[in-house]
Amino acid sequence: MKEIEFKNLRMIATSSDGVYRLEISIASGFVDFLVTIGLNQQDFEVIGKDEERAAFLHAALHRPFQRQKTALGEAEQRQYLDVILHGSESEVESFLTDKDHGAANGAISNMIRITCGREQSLMRQGNWFN
Repeated sequence: MKEIEFKNLRMIATSSDGVYRLEISIASGFVDFLVTIGLNQQDFEVIGKDEERAAFLHAALHRPFQRQKTALGEAEQRQYLDVILHGSESEVESFLTDKDHGAANGAISNMIRITCGREQSLMRQGNWFN
């Protein structure tokens, strides 16, 4: 089994016998719980090589799951994975900005501010990549 742990992020990606998973620890008020998301090999490889996209994925997924453990169905999870891990920088920035300005109300950019030390105002303006 291969594991990828991330500094400052409460998530682990695993690979075992061709099965790829992402486990994210969700903090919701006084309750913490794990959410497991299925990955494919390409997802696993990008997460292992690109810390920035991994942090974006963590922050973007954390927000909806804070409200409910089953907040995103498999199709929605796949959309987050496809856009954040495999989209162009402009697609990722548009996706994250739309989510951050919507129901997240700044929570995604705030998570990146906390975990990566980024300037939140730049992300709120749509500039997510360094």
